Amino acid sequence: MELLEVDNEMSIEEKEQKIRAAFDRARKDIAVIVAKVECKKEEIEVLDAQQLAAATGGESFGAFDIPPSSGNVIVDQHPSEMEYGMR
Repeated sequence: MELLEVDNEMSIEEKEQKIRAAFDRARKDIAVIVAKVECKKEEIEVLDAQQLAAATGGESFGAFDIPPSSGNVIVDQHPSEMEYGMR
């Protein structure tokens, strides 16, 4: 983005497109990280429930002790690198 400030050969519209693309990539990267954090929080809750069940002899452990999944899918690839519908 710094180079766009000094590049006088590129039009304002082209510069805006490049800046928008950079922000969109950053937004996607952040969304992936946030989803991973949420997944890890859910994993911690499951482990806590399992530890509680083990500590109490399994009496309080049941299907309702584990929180439901948020539905987030975590992948290691950037969304722009993924091939959709190929699985």
